[in-house]
Amino acid sequence: MLRLTKKTEYALLALRSLARTTDELVTTKAIAQRYQIPEMLLAKVLQRLKKQGIVAATKGSGGGYRLARDLAALPLTDVLGLFDEHKTLVECQDEDGGHCQQSAHCDIKGPLEVLNAAVMEPLRRMSVRDLFVAQQREGQSPFAGLIN
Repeated sequence: MLRLTKKTEYALLALRSLARTTDELVTTKAIAQRYQIPEMLLAKVLQRLKKQGIVAATKGSGGGYRLARDLAALPLTDVLGLFDEHKTLVECQDEDGGHCQQSAHCDIKGPLEVLNAAVMEPLRRMSVRDLFVAQQREGQSPFAGLIN
């Protein structure tokens, strides 16, 4: 239902890698090699994260990236929205109102709003750090505290 783009996956991988390395800069090449992902695409992803103030970059010899924001204070939806992920389940609920051909005749808009809220609200409350530290315990979802 909700599918992340490769750019979003790479952004999360990069953030995970940077979160593990707090004292030193990490190069695009090192992250790309660690996860076996295309370095050029990762570079574009890191530039977008930099533009949004999520990571900081140092140029030159010995340069690289580091986190610029605390991942515990970074909503997961902020990262999901960077690479054209839909923030709603159906087009008519997008911020721009969408261009639904059925809007004049639709009689499920209300129920779809309820469904959208039920699916998206836990993601809005979840930080990137929450995603990284969520551990599935026997019989318990890693989202248990977020859904209730």
